[in-house]
Amino acid sequence: MENSYRRLSTDERELLAANGCTAADWDRIYIKDSTDPECIRMCRFSGEVRIGACGGTVTDRSGIVRRTGVYDSTLADTTVGDESLIVNIGTYIANTDIGNRVIIENTGRLACTGDVSFGNGTRVSSINEAGGREVPIFNGLSAQAAYIMALYRHRPAAVEALGRLVERYCEGVRSDRCTVGDGAVITGCGSIVDVNIGPGAVIEGAAELLNGTVNSTPEEPALIGTGVIAKNFICMEGSHMTDAVSVNHCFIGAACRLENGFMSTHSLFFSNSELGGGEAASIFGGPYTVSHHRSSLLIAGYFLFFNAGSGSNQSNHLFKAGAVHQGIHERGCKFGSNSYIMLPSREGAFTVVIGKHTSHHDTSDLPYSYLIEDAGKSSLHPAANLRSYGTHRDLQKWPARDRRIANRTDRINQSEHNPYLAVKISRALEICRRLASREGVETHNYNRVRIKNVVLKRGIQLYELALDAAVGTILAAGREREVPACAEWVDAAGMYLPRSEMDRLLIMLEEGTFGTVAELEAEMDAVHDSYRDHAYAWALNRLGSTTGGEPSQEEIEAAIERGRKAAETLTALRMEDAQRDRDTLMETGYGIDSSDPEERKSDFRSVRKL
Repeated sequence: MENSYRRLSTDERELLAANGCTAADWDRIYIKDSTDPECIRMCRFSGEVRIGACGGTVTDRSGIVRRTGVYDSTLADTTVGDESLIVNIGTYIANTDIGNRVIIENTGRLACTGDVSFGNGTRVSSINEAGGREVPIFNGLSAQAAYIMALYRHRPAAVEALGRLVERYCEGVRSDRCTVGDGAVITGCGSIVDVNIGPGAVIEGAAELLNGTVNSTPEEPALIGTGVIAKNFICMEGSHMTDAVSVNHCFIGAACRLENGFMSTHSLFFSNSELGGGEAASIFGGPYTVSHHRSSLLIAGYFLFFNAGSGSNQSNHLFKAGAVHQGIHERGCKFGSNSYIMLPSREGAFTVVIGKHTSHHDTSDLPYSYLIEDAGKSSLHPAANLRSYGTHRDLQKWPARDRRIANRTDRINQSEHNPYLAVKISRALEICRRLASREGVETHNYNRVRIKNVVLKRGIQLYELALDAAVGTILAAGREREVPACAEWVDAAGMYLPRSEMDRLLIMLEEGTFGTVAELEAEMDAVHDSYRDHAYAWALNRLGSTTGGEPSQEEIEAAIERGRKAAETLTALRMEDAQRDRDTLMETGYGIDSSDPEERKSDFRSVRKL
C-alpha cells in the first residue's frame, strides 16, 4: 500500500461530518487514497491526525473477522497505520503512532504526556531495600550487566561508567510520542500513559500502565492481562503479566511469567522466572527465580535458579538501623515450606533451607548442603543435596523450561559440572577435612551453623565424587583454542566466567573502552562463548596440581575416566533417592476405594507415570 498521506477533499470532509465526526481543524486531518471514509465514524479529532488504509479486514483474538477503521473514538495528534481497528476509546488516544493491523478497543486512554523515556532509566533498588545497589533499567538490560551494577559497588568507577552508558542509551529513546507496534492488540483496558508497546503485544483488560515499555515481537509476543497495574516498568519479549499482577519499579525479563495477584516493587526478574500469588520487594531475581505461593515473600536478596516453598519468608529489618540487610542465595537454592531467614545471610549453591534460621549464616563455601533447623539452631549437612533426586530433576527441568526464542540477552550456562562449583567444592573439602580432624569434637561450629561430626565423613565422600566428576567431564568436553588458566571463577547471574575475565571487563569499563552498552554486551557474549576453552584450561591446571606438572595424555584420559565413573555414581545415588519416593509408604491415599494392594499400586503408578 502507498505510504503518502494527503489532506481531505471537500467531499470527504462532508462525508466524515455526516458520519458524526468532528475536527478542531479539518485541514490537519490526513488520509490515504486507500482510506475508506465510510469506515471512520463518530470520531473527534484534534491536532494533526493521520489515518491509513482502512475498509479491509483484520482478525481478532477470538478468530472473528472485523472490518478495519476508526469508530467512536477521540484522536489527538495521532497516526493510525494501515488496516487497523480503533473502536470505542473512552477518553482519547493522544500523541501516539499506531502501526499496521493493530486492534485497540474499549480502552479508556492511550497517551504520551510529554518528553519521556518509557520506563528506561528507572532506578530499581535491588537487593538492598534501603538503597545502595540501584540498577537503572532499560530495554535489553541483561542479567550480567545488572549483576555488575548491583553487586560490584566495591568497583565504583566501573559501576559509574556502566551507569553513564545506560544514561546515554536512555537519552536516545526519549520521545514525546508513544508507539504501538504492528499487530498489537489492546482491548478492555483502563489507562495506558507514557508506554511504548512492541509489535504483536497483547494487552487485554489491564487496569493501568504508566511509564513503561512492553517489548514484543510477533514471534515472542508479550502479554499483559486482566487487572494488571504496572508503573515505571520494562517487560521483555515473551513475558506475561496476568491476573491482577501489580508491579512498580520493576524489570520483567524475557519469557518471565508473573500471575495470580503477584505484587512486587523495586525488583528485577530475569529470563524464565515465574512468580505467582506472593510478594517480592527489592530482589534481584536471576534466571529461573520461582515462587508460586500466595503466602511467600522474597525480600532484599539475590536469587538465581531458585524455588520458594509455601510460606517461605525473610526479614531484613532488625529494628535498629532500618531495612538495610540483604541475603545472597546462590544458584539452585530452595526454601522449604514455612522456612524463615533473618537477614543478612548467604547460602551456598544448591542449598536446601528447612526451618527457621536467625544466626546470619554464611555457607557459601559449602554448596549442595541441607540447612536445617534443629532444636532452634541452624544445622548444616554438607553435600547432602548432591545425592538428592531433586537436584537431578532441577538440572533436567531448567533447560526444558527455557521458553525464549530469539531473545538471548541473558547468558545462561546450565552445565552441571563447571569450574565455579568445582572451586567451591574444593574449598568445601578443605573445610570438612579440617573439621573432621578435630579429635573429641562431636559438633562443630562453622560460620554460625552447627555441623555434626557424623555427617562430615559422608559429605567428604560426596564432595570428592563431585570434584572428580567436574574435572573429568570438563576435560572430556575438550576445547577449541588454548587460553590461560584462571583458578577463581564467578557465577554472574547465570553466566560462568573466570574471575580474570570479569576483572578485564571491569577494567575496560573503568578505562572507558566501551562507547555503548551494546559494545559491552558484545564483549560479554565473546566471554560467554569462550567458556569451554577457559573451563578446559582450569581443569587441566587443576589436574596438573595433583600430578605435579603438566599432565600427560594418559593422565588426562585417566582423569576423564575417573570423572565418568564419579558422575555415574552420583547419578546412581540420585536414582536410589528417587526410588525412596516410590516405595509403599508413598502410595498412601492412592486407590481410594480399593482394598486390593495391587489396585492401589496401579493407581499410584498411573498417576505418577511410573
